[in-house]
Amino acid sequence: MDNRINDEIVLTELNKIFSYKSELEKNSEIIERGFVISQIKKGKVLFVGINPSFTADAKIESFQYDIDKAVTEYSRHYAKFPNLIENTVCQDSWTYIDLFQFRETSQKRIADLIKFDPQFLVSQLRLTHKIICEINPELIIVCNSGATDFFGINKWENTNGWQNVWFGYDFEFDENLGVDIIKAVNKESILTTENKLLIGTPVLFTSTLTYMAKFDKRRLNWQINRIAENRNLKKHRAK
Repeated sequence: MDNRINDEIVLTELNKIFSYKSELEKNSEIIERGFVISQIKKGKVLFVGINPSFTADAKIESFQYDIDKAVTEYSRHYAKFPNLIENTVCQDSWTYIDLFQFRETSQKRIADLIKFDPQFLVSQLRLTHKIICEINPELIIVCNSGATDFFGINKWENTNGWQNVWFGYDFEFDENLGVDIIKAVNKESILTTENKLLIGTPVLFTSTLTYMAKFDKRRLNWQINRIAENRNLKKHRAK
């Protein structure tokens, strides 16, 4: 089975996903805005956010964007990523993706989507996971506290009758490097046995970089470099 994926396949899949119809009006409003996703770009370090925002002046449209151009054109959000890994062994090899492609500024609205339209989110997560596997990062940095739950680091019981909406990975903490390593996939995961998995990949969970103090960023930069040097990120595992 060929699990390779490219931008054309991604856009085709997203058009199918966003043809979904919700019975909840406020969820339909979000879906009908369209999707936004970064183009597939290889990188040793993958930064992960949660979803693109929808500002007051935003147009209702779907599109894909170039990450490198975004660093210049939308520097407030994207310039912080290369800045964070400056002077590390991986400073010239990074990329970015959001877990979800729907457009909404308030992360509180995700709860409504989980409760009433979980399959809409699950479809996006499965696609995102395929893209992450195609990128084949050597270090994943989840730079949004809300995105953390969808990896599985924080376990929860499915007591509300909702469908699970997460990768459902199990982690083991590396005491030497101070980072969580993906060790297995939870039985409640949305991933199937046919999915390529990210076993062995280190995942660094942190908060949104925009509001992080410079001292915390400095410590994070040091930690990233330590992880990179110890895991030999100078030689990227290309596929």
